[in-house]
Amino acid sequence: MSRYMVSWKANPSAWPTDPKQALTVIEGAIAGGDQLIKAGAAKELNWFTPQEGYGIFEADSKASVLGMVQGFFPYYSQDVREVVSWDSAKKAIL
Repeated sequence: MSRYMVSWKANPSAWPTDPKQALTVIEGAIAGGDQLIKAGAAKELNWFTPQEGYGIFEADSKASVLGMVQGFFPYYSQDVREVVSWDSAKKAIL
């Protein structure tokens, strides 16, 4: 199984301007993240700021990860990158 780092950043123009509606979006995003962790798809989720962060996922393909995080768009943009362990990368590079 491959590992992927998903970085995300809020899209301010997509967010509702009403504070109650914005809170609903945040609560939905947090619930979605909790569900990804509980299901074992996300191994960890971390925040840099209240608007952006990253997660580590394990999946068979990048397409699988894209499917897991597409529900957060348009409120958050995601960048999905496959990551290679240090030992595997050393073998490939050397």
